[in-house]
Amino acid sequence: MASKRKRKLEKKSSKDFKDKMQARRASANDALWTYGLPLAVILVVGLGVYFAFFYEMGDPRAEEWELEDPQSGEVYASEDYYNNRLTIVEFFNTKCGACQTQAPILNDVHANYSSQVDMFAIGGYKLGSGQDSASSIANFKIEYNMQFPHLYDPSGDLMRDYGFSSYPSLAFIKNGEIVYSHSGILSESRLAAEIEKHLE
Repeated sequence: MASKRKRKLEKKSSKDFKDKMQARRASANDALWTYGLPLAVILVVGLGVYFAFFYEMGDPRAEEWELEDPQSGEVYASEDYYNNRLTIVEFFNTKCGACQTQAPILNDVHANYSSQVDMFAIGGYKLGSGQDSASSIANFKIEYNMQFPHLYDPSGDLMRDYGFSSYPSLAFIKNGEIVYSHSGILSESRLAAEIEKHLE
C-alpha cells in the first residue's frame, strides 16, 4: 500500500515538474516575442542610421603632412597635392638595399609620368639601430640623382600612420584617399601598370 502511494506521489511530482518546465518555456517564449522582437528592430534601425549617416565608406583617408626637402630647403604640404591629381608617396630608408635598388626605377617612372603624377619620398625612420637624418636623406638624393622631392619626417611617425612597417613602401593617394599601397620592390612595368589604373 505504501509502495503504491509512493509511486503516485512520484508520478504526481514528475507531472508537476513537467508542468512547471512547460510553463517556464511558454513564459520565456512570451518574453522573447514581447521584448526580443522590439530590441531586434531597434538594433537593425540603429545600424541603418549608423551606416547611413556616420560610417564612411571607401578608402582610408591619407594622413596630411608638411615636410622639408633637406637637399633643396623647400617645404611641401600634402594639402597642395592630395586633392589635385594622383600622388605617389614612397617611405624609404637610405641604408635599405631594396630602396637603393628601387631608386632608379622611381626616377624613370617620374620622368615618364611627371606631367600626370606628383611623387615624393619620405624618410627619417629607423632601420636596425640606425635612424635617417635630414643630412642622410639629402646625401641620398644627391648620390642617386633623384629628380623628385625627398622629404624628412622629424616625428618619425608618418610611415606608421600610413600603416607601413617595412621598406620600401608606396602609397597612391587620390582625392585625399589611399587608393593603393604596397611594400617591397616594384618593377618599372608593374609600377607603370598600377599608375595607369588610377589615372583619369
